[in-house]
Amino acid sequence: MNPKRRRVKAYVDALGRLILSEAPSREEAIDLVRQELEREKVEPFRGASKPEDIYEKELISLYIVASRGLGIGEEYGDTINRVFEKEEMYDKVIKVLLSGVSTEEVRETVKSLIPELSDSEVARILRYALTLHYLNFEPWEKVVAVIKRFLEAFPEHEDTVRRFSKFVIAVELAEEIAKGKIRSKVDKEIRKQVLSLEVGVQKSTPSDEYIAKIAREVFEVPQKVLNKIFKQQRGRKRRAYKSKEPSTEGESSDKG
Repeated sequence: MNPKRRRVKAYVDALGRLILSEAPSREEAIDLVRQELEREKVEPFRGASKPEDIYEKELISLYIVASRGLGIGEEYGDTINRVFEKEEMYDKVIKVLLSGVSTEEVRETVKSLIPELSDSEVARILRYALTLHYLNFEPWEKVVAVIKRFLEAFPEHEDTVRRFSKFVIAVELAEEIAKGKIRSKVDKEIRKQVLSLEVGVQKSTPSDEYIAKIAREVFEVPQKVLNKIFKQQRGRKRRAYKSKEPSTEGESSDKG
């Protein structure tokens, strides 16, 4: 079973245990998703780093599977509202960003939902959009639309949007590598430039090191495949590719 299917199974199993709990809480949900991901022997949906709060971030995945996939919001509304209050708010923000209203109205509405919009909250809003796409509930174009609309409405958060955009592009590239859509260094370079242009955020192109680490650790792409796509040359000898963890790119900057 591929890593995405194992993740989804972990999310479903965690939700099943959560709704049977006598007193479901956010803390219990975090612990359950951690347990189920570990049971499936799969990493959480993340970037190159594994921050301490990654399992809390994975509540976004749980909520999307519960609301979009299983449709359990009506039957277990009390549990959903109690545990996923933040995620429900991010869902509302995404709907506003995609609604087609004016930039001024987007800004006012989002600020009414999240009066103190921190970099952490910004990263989680963008993570919500990316997770919808990763779990096959929204197309890539919707992720791009959310990023662009958010930046229009909140230009003061440009640095956070830029850093997270690197994560978004790297995840898309890593998944294309995992699916066999990218098979060579040329394929990778073309797709990297195309995706960066589509996102349209300056200086948001991720490094090869970052892409490769996500491909290997999150999408479980074999090292021999990465060596072929990310091969480098020293004189006439090819050097096997070894990824390095970046210090400032993508989700490593998502402190929320």
